[in-house]
Amino acid sequence: MTDSAAWAEQRESAAGVLRDILDRMGVDAEVSAFDDGERIILDAHGSESGLVIGKKGSTLDALQYLVNRIVFKKPGERAMVVVDAEGYRGRREDSLADLAKRLAEKAERSGRPVPVEPMSAHDRRIVHVTLADHPGVTTESEGEGMMRRVVIFPKAPVAEAI
Repeated sequence: MTDSAAWAEQRESAAGVLRDILDRMGVDAEVSAFDDGERIILDAHGSESGLVIGKKGSTLDALQYLVNRIVFKKPGERAMVVVDAEGYRGRREDSLADLAKRLAEKAERSGRPVPVEPMSAHDRRIVHVTLADHPGVTTESEGEGMMRRVVIFPKAPVAEAI
């Protein structure tokens, strides 16, 4: 079997798994499957997409975890399935990047650390990456488990040479 045939088989398998889970949940949603060359992307859409998303994407994250565990059973196999609904993940990333920039400005203005609400590892990564090259702040994750959060620290002003 060629790599592209294996990839297509995995894509259809993943879509079937998600359809089955949603059906068993009693959620009426269609599932589209495509890939971007690196990942299989499953998009659930329909009148009940809000149920598929859950609070701050928590149901999407759980569905993504389940689909990856079912499709990629061998230890060490890289999880390659992203589960989305109605483009939620892209909108969430844009929203988190905007929030990170606003809080970075606040940290710079106030000269004090600004904690961000507790969030998932994926969401924390978006904040860290967004601010990685910011000249006025640095970021660190603090806390444990569900309470882990990003804290945005203002950088100390550089003393000007005389």
